[in-house]
Amino acid sequence: MSSAMIPFELENEEGLRLRGLNFGATLTSLTLPVAGLRREVLLGCADDTYPTQQVWLGAVAGRFANRIGGAELVRDGEHWPLDANQVPNCLHGGQAGFHCQQWQIKELEADRVKLVLLSRSGDQGFPGNLRVTLEYRLEQNDLVVDFVASTDAATPVSLTSHAYFNLDDNPDGGDVRDHLISLNANHFLPTDPSGLPIAITPVEGPFDLRQERLIGQDWLSHPQQQQAKGYDHAFVLNGPTQAWAARVVSGDKQLAMEVYTNQPSLQLYTGNWLANTPNRQGLAHRDHDGFCLEAQQLPDSPNRPELGNPWLVPGERYHHQTRYRFIRD
Repeated sequence: MSSAMIPFELENEEGLRLRGLNFGATLTSLTLPVAGLRREVLLGCADDTYPTQQVWLGAVAGRFANRIGGAELVRDGEHWPLDANQVPNCLHGGQAGFHCQQWQIKELEADRVKLVLLSRSGDQGFPGNLRVTLEYRLEQNDLVVDFVASTDAATPVSLTSHAYFNLDDNPDGGDVRDHLISLNANHFLPTDPSGLPIAITPVEGPFDLRQERLIGQDWLSHPQQQQAKGYDHAFVLNGPTQAWAARVVSGDKQLAMEVYTNQPSLQLYTGNWLANTPNRQGLAHRDHDGFCLEAQQLPDSPNRPELGNPWLVPGERYHHQTRYRFIRD
């Protein structure tokens, strides 16, 4: 599997330098100059380790990001069993989801790359042949992630980048709990012990991130955080008119990242299960070494209309664009 991995590199005039692999459409490195030094902001591992790591490090999650309860789809009286890779649920599209498939590099320019994938009907149990085009672009100080998909039969679609960020680039120093975060969300989804959402709920306590606060403030003070070992929750965004969906500031205050997206939710995940995942030096990441802000449809929504309608039908076009903007002090 690893023998077919093809790397790509992008760079633009602002000094953003992105590296990735066609395997899983994985982002392996993103560096930019900060205060005269080149700073790495993505967690990664050695290229040949990506097929065996288990945390979706930098990869695309799909055909449906996050969890589908009971690993089953039900629509119009039809049932489709899915891969129950996180028993009893289907997580991130199944064990052999988009994160470990060989994407094809269709176009490559200095500051953009286009990858395509055909996910055939029955892939991990999902109905319909799904054609996906993904473009990574560097636009000034932005990393743009742009998905387009179409299908020949009704199927739920929610694609996301599972990139882990650490804006401090300090493997021996503080973890991401030293970062400041704010989220433009009045509601979030508390989860049951298997990670499935319960119901859309007003934010409160450490889940009220509308005003900037340390990720680690009141750490594990809330039963939802205790259950998940940190944040691993979908935040329902306040709508398309917001300036940004999320903003994170590095521990050293020299770098900020804003997230803009046309998706209805952001999953904030604080790397609660990163321990023992290999890093680039051949050592191991620790829990909370990185955070994810995964723009997506609401988890478990394929079978729960109250959480939205993620079903794509023939003749419709799925379009997801997320922009990670870097602001240097």
